[in-house]
Amino acid sequence: MKGQRYTFMVSILALFGCLTLILSIFLISNFYARSLNQAYELLQQNNTETTRHVAESLRSSLYGAQRQLQVLQALDQEADISDSETLLQRVMWQQLGSDASIASLFMADQQGSFIQVRREPELALRTINRSVPNPQDVWTYKDPSFQTLRVESLAADYDPRPRSWYQAVTAQSPAYWSDPYLFASTGAPGITLALGQFAADGQKTKVAAVDFSLQGMQRLLQEKAAQLGGQLVMLGAGDEVIATTLPLDWQDGLLLNVAQAGSPLLQQLHQQQRFGVSRGELMDEAGRTQIFFISELPGEAGRRWYLIALFDKAEVIGDIRQQLLRNVLISILVILLTYVPLQAMLRRYVIRPVQKLDAMTHAIARQEYDRVEPLETRIHEFHQLSRSMVNMAGAIRQYQEDQKNLIDSFIRILAEAIDDKSHYTGGHCERVPEVALLLAEAADQCQQGTLADFRFHNDDEWREFRVAAWLHDCGKIITPEHVVDKATKLETIYNRIHEIRMRFEVLHRDATLTYYQQLLQKPQHEAQLATTLQQHHQALQEAFAFVARCNQGGEFMADEDLVRLQTIAGWQWQRHFDDRLGLGQDEILRLQGEPGVLPVTEPLLADRQEHRIPRGRAIDLKEYQRLGFKMQVPEYERNLGELYNLSVRRGTLTEEDRFIIKGHMIATIKMLERIPFTDNLKRVPEYAGSHHETLIGTGYPRQLVKEQLSIPARIMAIADVFEALTASDRPYKKAKPLSESLKIMAFMRNDGHLDPELFDLFLTSGVYQTYAERFLAPEQMDVADITPYLAAA
Repeated sequence: MKGQRYTFMVSILALFGCLTLILSIFLISNFYARSLNQAYELLQQNNTETTRHVAESLRSSLYGAQRQLQVLQALDQEADISDSETLLQRVMWQQLGSDASIASLFMADQQGSFIQVRREPELALRTINRSVPNPQDVWTYKDPSFQTLRVESLAADYDPRPRSWYQAVTAQSPAYWSDPYLFASTGAPGITLALGQFAADGQKTKVAAVDFSLQGMQRLLQEKAAQLGGQLVMLGAGDEVIATTLPLDWQDGLLLNVAQAGSPLLQQLHQQQRFGVSRGELMDEAGRTQIFFISELPGEAGRRWYLIALFDKAEVIGDIRQQLLRNVLISILVILLTYVPLQAMLRRYVIRPVQKLDAMTHAIARQEYDRVEPLETRIHEFHQLSRSMVNMAGAIRQYQEDQKNLIDSFIRILAEAIDDKSHYTGGHCERVPEVALLLAEAADQCQQGTLADFRFHNDDEWREFRVAAWLHDCGKIITPEHVVDKATKLETIYNRIHEIRMRFEVLHRDATLTYYQQLLQKPQHEAQLATTLQQHHQALQEAFAFVARCNQGGEFMADEDLVRLQTIAGWQWQRHFDDRLGLGQDEILRLQGEPGVLPVTEPLLADRQEHRIPRGRAIDLKEYQRLGFKMQVPEYERNLGELYNLSVRRGTLTEEDRFIIKGHMIATIKMLERIPFTDNLKRVPEYAGSHHETLIGTGYPRQLVKEQLSIPARIMAIADVFEALTASDRPYKKAKPLSESLKIMAFMRNDGHLDPELFDLFLTSGVYQTYAERFLAPEQMDVADITPYLAAA
C-alpha cells in the first residue's frame, strides 16, 4: 500500500533479509558459476587426457604397424620377395598375431609378386609368384593354431602394382597413409600403411604394407566414453566418421561420412569443427544441451583426424545442482538458527534504544521535557544521540520559556498601553485578569453542579485563560479615544457645547442690541423694553441650561424634553463669516453645494450633511459573516449632528458611537483570529472575544447563547462587569460600593446576562471579597451578608 509505514524492527529484519538474500544469490550464483567452470575445466582436462590417450594409442598402433613394415623390409633384402617367402611368412604370421589391430600384412615387388597374411574372415596366406611361368594366386587357409586347413589355387589376376598403396610410395615419399576405407576382405573400416624400398638409383624395388583396422578405435572410444561419462566421435579429414559411440545407423559395407550419418547433432559438430571452434554448447535432437570439445589428433603424412567429446549438460550440472541445493538448505538452516538470537540482539542493542529515542522525540513533541533522559546503552552513537536530545530538550524548554516570557511581556505591554491610552478605562485590562483568575481557580476546585466536571488540566490551559484575560480588550487599541472618553453628547475631539453657548451669547447680544435700537426709537417705552429684554435673556439662560443638561446625558430624556429641544433648535442666528475657511481637506469634501450669501440665517441647533461622516473603509461583509458578527452596522461611521447627538435618550453615545465602542470586540476577535496561536493557545480568541455576550443571545458581537459559551468565557464576562462597576479610577463616574455593584450584577444574572452558577460561586467562594481587599477603597466594602444577592433556591 502506498505510503505504508513499517516498524524499525521490521525494517531492520527486512534489510537483513534482503542483504542475506542478495548475498545468498551472489554466493550461490558465484558457486554455481565456479562449479560450472570447474566442471568445464575438469571436462576439458579429461577430454585433453582422453585425446592424448587416444592419440598415443593410435600413434602407438600406427607406429607399431609401421615398425612391423620396417622389420619386413629389413628381413628381405632381395629384389624378388619369392626368394624369402618362407621367412616372410613366418615373420608376418608372428606380426599378425602380435597386434589385433592389424587386419593383414602384405608385400609386393616390382615384378608383381605378392605375399599376404590376413586375419579375417579366415586366417589365410596368399602368395603370387610372378618369377615363374604361369603364376598362381595361391590361398592357404589356416586354423587358429596355424595348421593348414586347405589350399586353393586361382588364376593370378590380381596385380598389386597398380594399387594406390603401391603407387603412392615414391622415393620422395617412401611412407604412405591412406584415407580410411572399407577393407574388401572384411568390410570393416581401416587404413593402409605402406613403406617402400628403393634401389640406389631410386628405383622402387618393393613395397610392404599393412591394413590397420579401425575397429580397435571404436572399442577404445567406447572405453574412454564410459570413463568420461559422455560420447566420443572420431572424424577423418575427409568428413569420414572413423569411430563413434553415438547411436548411428551403420550400414554394412559402407563407411559413413557426416552427411550420410543422418545425425543433425553430428552435422552441427562437424560444422563447429570446420569453423575451428574447440569448445561450446549446442542443442541435440531431443532438445538437450550438449557440451562439446573438439581436439585435433596428431596426424602423419599430412592426415588430420579429429576427436569430439560430447557431454549432456544436464548430467554435468546435475551434481552441481545437488551440491547447490545442499548449500542452499544449509544456508537456510543457518539463517533460521541465527534468526532468533539475532532478533534478540537486535531488539536489545538496537530496537529498544531506537524505541526509547523515538519515545524521547514524542516526549519532546508533547513538550514533556522531564521524560527526556540520557539513554543507557553500549552503542556509543545511541548514547551520544540521547545526550544530544536531552540537551536539545533543555534548549527547547528554555527557548519556549523565553518565548512565553517575551509574549507575556508584549501582552502586558499591550494591556497597559490600552489602560494608559484613556484614563476613562483606568487599569481595567490589568485588573480583569485578577478577578478572572480568582473565579477560575474557584471553578476549577468546585465539586458541585455543572462545574464539577470543569477543570483546567495543565499549565498550558491556565496560561491560555490568563492570556485571554489580558487580551480581552485588545481591540480598544484602535478605538478612537475621543469616543471612549465621550463624557457629553456633543463631545468629539472637544466638547461642542462651547459652540452652542457662543451661539446663545450671540442671541443674548442680539437681544441687547435690539433693545437699544428700539429704545432709541421709542424712549417712552424704556420700562417695557427693559422687561422684555430681561425676559428674553432669562429665556436664553434657561434654554442654554436645558441644552447643557441634555448634553451631559445623566438622566433619561422624556418625550417633552425632545419636543423642547426641537423648539430651541428652531431658533435662528445670523452667521456673518464663511464657514468654509480654515477647514481640513476631509471637512471640505463633506461640504455640499455652493456657499450661501452672507450673512446667513441658521438654526441654533442643526443636523447638517457634513455632520454625517461616511466610512473611510467599507466593512468586509463576507468576513463579518464568517466570523459570526451579528451587530447592526450603522450607515455612517460617525454622525456629529448637534440635534441628533443631543436627542440621545440615555447616556452620551449615539448609535454610531456605540458601534465604535462595541467594535472593540470585533477588533479583538479579528486581531486574535489573525494571530497564529499554537495549539495550547488556540482558544484565546474564544475566551477573550465573548465577555460581552449574554446567556440569552442579546450580547455582542455574535449574539451567542448559553450553550455556545464556554465556562471560561462566562467567567470572563463576570470579571469584566465586576471590575467595571467597582473601578474607582473612572473620571466619568463615581466608584460604586460592593453592595450596589453586586445588586446590579444580581439583576444581570436574573436577566440572563451572567451565568447564575458562576455568579453564586463568585459570592460563596469569597472571590469578590479577596479582590475587594486588594483593589477597592475601604468605603466601598459595605457588604456583610451575601444572601440577598444569591439566586433564589
